[in-house]
Amino acid sequence: MSPAMGKPKVRNKPDEGVQFPVTPMLDMAFQLLAFFVLTFQSPSLETHIDLDLPATPLALPGESQGAARPFPARRVDTDLENDLFVRAEANELGDLKGLRLGELAVPNIPTLGDRLQRYVQILEGRPLRVRLAADDTLRYEEATRLIAAISAAGATTIRLTNPASELQVEPAAAKTIP
Repeated sequence: MSPAMGKPKVRNKPDEGVQFPVTPMLDMAFQLLAFFVLTFQSPSLETHIDLDLPATPLALPGESQGAARPFPARRVDTDLENDLFVRAEANELGDLKGLRLGELAVPNIPTLGDRLQRYVQILEGRPLRVRLAADDTLRYEEATRLIAAISAAGATTIRLTNPASELQVEPAAAKTIP
């Protein structure tokens, strides 16, 4: 037998690489993107809390001028008809120790909420603004419960203020240190 007749010829095929279909994956990615874009619902006004944080001096590095000057206290524009001061005091562990609504001591957060709701009813549609002055050591959990109770009572604005200057209305005279 001749070598040509005895062995069948095997054709060498070029190696085919593994094909990875990208088009179906892109289709699925665009479908998911379209689904999430179309089903997204923006947060309602119920989840919005209007916070006015206290202003602090800029803490940017600058050129040293060699003289320390105290900044005058900010003038607080208050509307005595519907601005209320709430003072939260913390113990050494950061737990809520005491609450004050103006000068009146309040025993707990639910009682504060009830009193604020009554005040909202007395205002008859005018906005209630609350200035919250809390100790620096108050835990965030307690502060969050307090802000939630004030917001649930109907306060339109909650302003966080410095406990040392909560009742200061007129600016203090600035003194220059020699």
